Amino acid sequence: MMHSMRIRQDFQPVFCLSVWRQMACASLAVAVFLLFPSRIVCAQSARTTEADDLPLLDSVQERTSAAVLDFADWMDDFFNDERAISEENRTRIKLEMSLGYSRNDDFEAKPRISGRIELPHLNRKLNLLLFASDDREFLVEQKPLPSLPRQQGGGERQAAAALQYFFKEEDTYNISSTFGGSFDYLYAGFRFRYSRDIGSWRGRCINRLRYFTDDGLVDNLSYDLERQLAEKWLFRTTAAAEWLEDRDGLAHSLVFRLFQIINGEKALLYEVGSYLDTEESYAMTDLQVHLRYRQRFLRDWLILEIAPQITFPQEYDRQPNPGFIMKLEAEFGNLAGLDIFSGIFDF
Repeated sequence: MMHSMRIRQDFQPVFCLSVWRQMACASLAVAVFLLFPSRIVCAQSARTTEADDLPLLDSVQERTSAAVLDFADWMDDFFNDERAISEENRTRIKLEMSLGYSRNDDFEAKPRISGRIELPHLNRKLNLLLFASDDREFLVEQKPLPSLPRQQGGGERQAAAALQYFFKEEDTYNISSTFGGSFDYLYAGFRFRYSRDIGSWRGRCINRLRYFTDDGLVDNLSYDLERQLAEKWLFRTTAAAEWLEDRDGLAHSLVFRLFQIINGEKALLYEVGSYLDTEESYAMTDLQVHLRYRQRFLRDWLILEIAPQITFPQEYDRQPNPGFIMKLEAEFGNLAGLDIFSGIFDF
């Protein structure tokens, strides 16, 4: 009897401990069953929400990038920039009359005609380029590093024609080749442009290599970094260099531009540029400050530009050289910018 009671007394704590452990394990199992699935569901829901948000963020980023790109393209087109001219694949003819004055060069006047004609029967990839002007130099507009080779300064061409073929036309890449000539020379060229977004900025590299029968190789390399600062403001900085086979040294420049849209018919461009050369010794050859005001005038196809400027050329001991340029341009076949503008801005 005593032995039996001892066994029961010893068994009771062990039994109670065993029951407690079983209850604890059961409770833990219930908790895991109740809580763990809910966490799985929450995690799946979070991942689903995050996955749903990613396309939305991508869509916003794409729309923003497209708006910035359209803004820059509209500005380049409105200000007749080389970036827009060289990549156009549509018929466009422009008549231009320029009147300029500077303290160093007095009054000058110069007519120009330029354009491109799309040849639609050749897969819409081939353009005929035409250019003609007075043979007098227009020194007021001359820059140490011209944006359009052979169209400014001493290399002004009287008349020329060329064929441009587009190998690739995309937002990221644009590749084309050109073959043409004038009465005094022939030339062949290759142009490559690559663009990509860098955060909220957009970078653009352009390399234009040409061979002229009279001057040899000419290579222009530039890099733009631009950003839309506000709805109607665009900032761009451009580093450029020009190498010519028949001259020593390397001419290069750094230009800062700020574009302001007033409305669909008026815009301003503020520009400060420093121009340098490595020969005969490394020096700044010119410092130029420009303000360009452009607006559509009387008709959608007429554009008036008034551009006061001041330069500090090295050849005149960096003495201030104030001046201005006034242009009247008539465009034919290039009214697409009016439709593009309404799609970018909402006034």
